[in-house]
Amino acid sequence: MMRQVLVHPLDFFYDLQNPERLKWSHGLLLILLAYIVRMVSLLLVGYHFETREPYQISYVHEFIWIFIPWITWCIANWSVSSILDGEGKFKEILVGSAYCLVPYILFSIPITLLTNVLALNEQSFYYSLINFVFIWSGWLLLMKLKILHDFELGKLILITLITLLSMAIIWFIGILLYGLINQFINFFLDIIKELRFRL
Repeated sequence: MMRQVLVHPLDFFYDLQNPERLKWSHGLLLILLAYIVRMVSLLLVGYHFETREPYQISYVHEFIWIFIPWITWCIANWSVSSILDGEGKFKEILVGSAYCLVPYILFSIPITLLTNVLALNEQSFYYSLINFVFIWSGWLLLMKLKILHDFELGKLILITLITLLSMAIIWFIGILLYGLINQFINFFLDIIKELRFRL
């Protein structure tokens, strides 16, 4: 199925709407693979291309930077497309979005290995390849939206922009709730400390 995404993406996204081909485990496995590829790439990058010290790399943060955008994109797109007459189901959006990461999963490590043979003044070639992989994944994401929801080009662009705006709103509310909950917990702990001190 990963090969079909690369070779015949349009046919693949049409076939993906078949319930027999659609599995939750595929989406979760692909996200896990993307995370593993990210961590391996960080370990294999050439010394002169390294921008961070090893102690600055957090396995948890790297997972968050992959998982949170993916899951919020799926939630936001499903919410927006449901309101605006999209035909895709949440499962199709979630699994389909994970399959859009296939170019990243397959080509990131080979591209990263090039940093061990390229000179630093050839870094534009390396970054061009990385950007090409991201653009490829983004193009697959747009094709997936068009096919799953059966949108025309104008509506596809509109839905994509609204989805991105919805993601920003979800992140803002999440950060706001995190701050409020954190302050409430600290306030509650301060009260307990004060009571213990007075008793």
